[in-house]
Parts: sequence; structure tokens; C-alpha cells
Amino acid sequence: MEHDLVGINEIAAMSGVSTQAVANWRVRSSDFPQPLKELASGPVFRRTQVRAWLKRNNRKLNALEESSSYYPRLKSFRNDDEALSNCIEEIVDELESASTTGDKPGMLLGKIQSGKTRGFVGVIARAFDRGFDMAIVLTKGTKTLSAQTVRRLEGDFAEFIEDDEFLVVDIMNLPGTLRRSELRRKVVIVAKKQARNLDKLIEFIEKHEDLQNRKVLLVDDEADLASVRFVRKAGDPAINQGTIADQIDQLRDMTTGIAFLQVTATPYSLYLQPEDYDEANTNYVFKPKRPAFTKLLPIHSGYVGGDDYFGPLEEDDPRCKLIVEVAEQEQDALRRPDKRRISSNNVLETDNVSGLRRAIITFVVAVGVRRWQQREGGERAKKYAMVIHNDIARAAHAWQDQVIDWIFQAIVDAAENDPTQLRPLFDAAYADLEASVLADKGKMPPRDDAFDAFIDALQSDDVAVEKVNSDTDVMALLDANAELKLRTPYNIWVGGNILDRGITIPNLISFYYGRNPKTMQADTVLQHSRMYGNRERRDLAVTRFYTSRAVYDRLYTINALEGSLRNAFETGAHDAGVVFIQSDAGRRVRPCAPNKVLLSAVVAVSPNDMLLPSDFQTKGGTTMAKIQAELDRLIRPEWRDKEDFVAVDRKTAIDIIDTIEKSMEFDAVEFEWDAMRGLIDYYADVAQGGNGKILIYAETGRKLSRAGSGDKSGRSILGTSLRRKVLGEPRSKPALILLQQEGGRELGWTAHKFWWPLFAAPTDAEPCVFATKVAT
Repeated sequence: MEHDLVGINEIAAMSGVSTQAVANWRVRSSDFPQPLKELASGPVFRRTQVRAWLKRNNRKLNALEESSSYYPRLKSFRNDDEALSNCIEEIVDELESASTTGDKPGMLLGKIQSGKTRGFVGVIARAFDRGFDMAIVLTKGTKTLSAQTVRRLEGDFAEFIEDDEFLVVDIMNLPGTLRRSELRRKVVIVAKKQARNLDKLIEFIEKHEDLQNRKVLLVDDEADLASVRFVRKAGDPAINQGTIADQIDQLRDMTTGIAFLQVTATPYSLYLQPEDYDEANTNYVFKPKRPAFTKLLPIHSGYVGGDDYFGPLEEDDPRCKLIVEVAEQEQDALRRPDKRRISSNNVLETDNVSGLRRAIITFVVAVGVRRWQQREGGERAKKYAMVIHNDIARAAHAWQDQVIDWIFQAIVDAAENDPTQLRPLFDAAYADLEASVLADKGKMPPRDDAFDAFIDALQSDDVAVEKVNSDTDVMALLDANAELKLRTPYNIWVGGNILDRGITIPNLISFYYGRNPKTMQADTVLQHSRMYGNRERRDLAVTRFYTSRAVYDRLYTINALEGSLRNAFETGAHDAGVVFIQSDAGRRVRPCAPNKVLLSAVVAVSPNDMLLPSDFQTKGGTTMAKIQAELDRLIRPEWRDKEDFVAVDRKTAIDIIDTIEKSMEFDAVEFEWDAMRGLIDYYADVAQGGNGKILIYAETGRKLSRAGSGDKSGRSILGTSLRRKVLGEPRSKPALILLQQEGGRELGWTAHKFWWPLFAAPTDAEPCVFATKVAT
């Protein structure tokens, strides 16, 4: 009768669920068939009894299978929404089916502070459901991020760890000698991307041979900071990328089955690396290497990101107040000691720190406003944070810290001895906040009540200022979740590079940012954007970002670049590639390898973007008269106010641009005229067969004031109806929009009329990155 006997494995096969689910049901259910006898492989049961039992209980057994799986349980703990859980399922499906390698990894692409850790933790749990036995998580080489990752894993996997199903360890803090019973669990090892950490990880796997036979998921968090193809910044002593790349390769060779997932918000050094680039290539288009697969992390409803700060916004949008321009001279004055410009005696009056002074005072007032609103609404009043990040040089930090100390000492002294001295500064901050709060349909506290709260905060020593310049500094300031701990209602963090990627700063509503290197890397700057993340939308009305016009322009470009790349993935345009081109005097434009791009001289264009000069003044006198006479000849009368496009040859369009360039002067940031010429060249040659034509739309009688000329997106400059025509209607050719503006002092311009050019790519074009200069 042996053929009538079945064991746990056969019951699982009969029911279509896992052996673990059957074993769990046997423990939980009183009506499970009684075992007939014990064999070496476990208990056995009579087949006829099992069939009858399955008929009665198969639906419950399937439910038990689901409840016994790791990710469904994790999902229920965390309340993952459908979009995130679908993304996690799709990633694990791809990891099982796609061949991922060091050259072709899988990629989870998220936005800054958008929940990437939550995403890959879910992937680990689901991979364990699918037969993976071990996960190795590589983090950025700082104690802070490593600790934050370990605590996050321990928190999310707490129940599994408590039930001895999971083992989570930091490779540098192993809990003594690990028992074989511990190593039989699902193992998660966290290691920093630092040579000593990875050496110890390799040694650990070599020591435990049974780990080498496991199916392994390698997760490279912040992957652009140590991927095989990452180009290390010159002079950075913290990470030897070549060594780490070799160690990662060694890890990949140590186990029999491994899947490789990169996680990042800044894929530029990964996705944008050349696969096979020939300098002699004469084609326009350079198509960068793509991973084996890319999945976009869904953006949750509470996310605040670059589009909130640098996206196209209508004039009545409260987010228009987010950016506050700071004079570049001020941020330069904070980089080196000069007591003739800034001293303890003049910090409340001098223009050399007016932006920093305004930022600090407005932050304290803003916190008071939000806490009043919360109390009025019956909510618990929250604590808030501000970050000051002006430079990375330690010498600059010392001077910056001194100036900040002077400002606080002067403000607190005034609050304690003569509060009326601070009233004008308070009134300016209150008016600034009131404009955006009312635009957000919010309420402001009575002005005098807000002033009393402002003075009380200063007198009560509630404003906490912390200097953070090292890993050690940060570790001492973290809370149980490895986030910066808010100790008082008013928390100001002053620091350098240490306040960058991975550090979560709760309730950040003020950021004074002055980093302005000659070469600004997109990934580095994006990772400084600590103000992005899961933020309370109502906080945006009192949030401010203080920076110079030059830095703002670069951040705007970075956001446009990020948006173009993400849009390419969302629409499937990445199958055709992202176009990289550069200017070249001999051949007009040529292909450009992405890792050669200098962000300080790059323009990103997509079908939803325009390229246009902004923040300029026009020339005057006879010079301007001659220029406008030439433009009157080039821009023919029959093209004007036609309310439709006219096709012209490329040379005519470039002649118009060359002439308009002579009519404008820029105080802070020069416009990249070469980029506009190059894009006209590129799209006129490539779009729809490339017949050398470009569309022109000319309109006269515009009366925009110079004060409203700073919109880099060009949307408010076009106006609603023309914007709909230029960006909303299908168009297969590039377009040059020419708007003739009225001059005059009452509008802030010189006396002459002038032409304002706006370039728009074809509406079906691929995203394009144009480099006016490239790295050698």
C-alpha cells in the first residue's frame, strides 16, 4: 500500500502551493489528516484522505500560502499601495527572467527622496518568496547611510527577524560567531562601498561555503557612486572606484546564482555611459547604453520634487514664491574671511548677508505660522528644519559658521533687549509668507501674534543651530530611524558634503544653498536636494529655497535633464535612445559621449520644453536701431501676426538668431546661443527626413515687463493660447517663435522694440542633451 501514501512534498504538488504552506496548515488545522507513520523524510498520509481534505480546504490553503509569503506580509505591515506592489512584482519577474550582469544590470530608477529604500526592501522580500536565499545590499560609503539602511531593514523585517526567519547584519558589526542555524535563514548583509567593508564581506562568504551555493540578490544602492562604469571625481580621497568595482566583480563570481539590481535617482553615470563610442563617428545621434531592464519607482501623492521648485508654474501658484534669489557676491563673501565686508557690528544691516539674514528670520517666522495653523486646526504642532549649505571647503565652513554665530547673537540680543529693532525684518518676512499662504488658500496668524511668537522663540532659546561637518557629527544627531533628530520646533543644520545623499531631514522648509563650482555634476547636485521628498503639501506655502541666479539656472537645467530622461522611460522613447550632441565649429554639431558632458554648459530639450533667453536687458541708442533695422529686413512683414507657422530655411533662422544675440545683455547668466543654433541645425537636418527647414511664428505688439522676464520655461511669456499652439498641437518640425516686445522705461526695457526668440523641438522628438562644451 506504499503507493497510497504521500508526504508533505507530494501534498504540496497536489495542491499547487509550497511545502511551507502545507506544513503551516498541518500545525494550525485540527482536521488535517493524521500521519500514519514517520519516515526519514517526515510524516506520511493516506492519499485518499488527503484528496478529501484538499477538496474541503484548498481555498483556505491558498490563502495560507499567500499569508505565509514574505512580501504579502510586509505589504500588509507597510500598507504598500497597488502601484508600488506592482512595481516590486515586475522587478522580481525581470530579475528571474532577464540576464543581469555588471555591464547590463537591472535598474530601479526613482526620484530623490521618493522611497527607493522602501522599494528595494520590498524587492528583497519578494525575491525571498521566489527562491532567493541571500541579499547583499551595498550602500554609499558613509556610516550614516549604512546605519540608516540597517535600521530600515531591521524595522521592516522585524517580525521575520523575531520569528528567526531572517538574519540582517552589518558586515562590520557581526554578532560574534554565526551559528549554522542562523545562516540557514534568509540572510541580508549590508556593506558600505568601501574597500575594507567589501574585503570583510568577501572574507565572510569565503569562510561560509554554504553561502556560496545560494541564490543571491545583489542590490547596489546609490549605484552611481560605485558602479563598474562610474567615473570618480578627481581629488576625492573617500572612494577608490577602481578597487570597489573589482571587489563587486569578485562578489559576483563567488556565488552560483546571482541577480544584480542597481538603485538610484541619478543614473547619469550608469545609463548614460557609452557602450562603443567612436570619436570619428559623423552621425548626430549618440545612443547610450541601457540596462537589462529599468523600472520606474512610482511617485507617491505626497512627493515634493524638482517640478515643484523648477517646473513651469502659473503666476498665481504659491510655489512661485519657493525660490528666493541671493546675490552671488553674498555667497562669495561667505567663502573667505573679510571683516571689512561682514563683521559682528553690521550683520543686521549689511547687504553682504541680506539673503542669509532673511533666510534665518523667515524660517523662524514660517515655523511660527505653521504651528499656529496646526493648533488652529486641532492638529499637533510639528518641529521644522532648515539647512545652510554654502561650500565644502573647511576653511569656508569656519568663516561661514562665524558669520552665522554673529547673526544669531545679534538677533537674540535684539530680541532680548530691543524687540522693536527686529520689527522691520519680521514685517518683510511676514509679508513674503503671507503672499504664498493666501495664494494657497491658507490663513495667517494676526501679525502682532506672529511677532510675539517670533520674539518668544528667540528669547526662549528654542532655535537650535547645529554644525555638521563629519560622519561623526551626523551619527551623534540621528534618531532611532537614522534620520536627523529635530530637538526643538526650530532646527537649523549648517554643513557641507555630509548633508548630501541618503540623509533624511524631516520637515525641511528652508534651504540656503550656495554651492557653485565651475563644473557642477547633475548627480551630485541632485543628491544635495534634501528639500525633495515626502513633504506635507501645506508646508510648501511657507517653504523657501535661497540661491543665486547662476545656481538656479543650473538647477533648472538639471531638473529639465532629469525630466527628459524620466519622460523617455515613461513614454517608451528610451527604446529609441536619448540624443547627445555637441557644438563643433567645423561641422556645426557632432555626437557627444554622455560621460564627456560638462553640466555647466549643457542644455536639455524635450518635446515639452523650450529654449529661450531670460533675465536680460536690451541695448539702446543707435546700436539697437541698426540691429532692429536688420531684423525688420530678416523677419519679413508677411510672416508677422499670421497666427500660423511659416517654413523657412535653416540659414535664415540662424541669421535671425545671430542678429538677435547682438541686441541683448545678461547680468548674471549668459544665454547659450550656440545651443539654440545647434538645435536648429540638428532638428532641421534630422526631423522628418531633414529637409533643412524650420517653422517660424512671428507676433508683434507684446507688452511683457522686464520684471516678468525670468520665466525660463517660457510658458508665461508665450501666454495661454500661443502655448497651446506651440506645445499642444502635433508638429513634426522644429519651431522658432519670434515675439516683438514693446520697449520703454515703464516696462523696464530700453526705448526700442526688440524681438524675443523661443525655440521649440518637434512634438514627437526624442529627448535631447546638447553640450556647448565637453570635458577632455
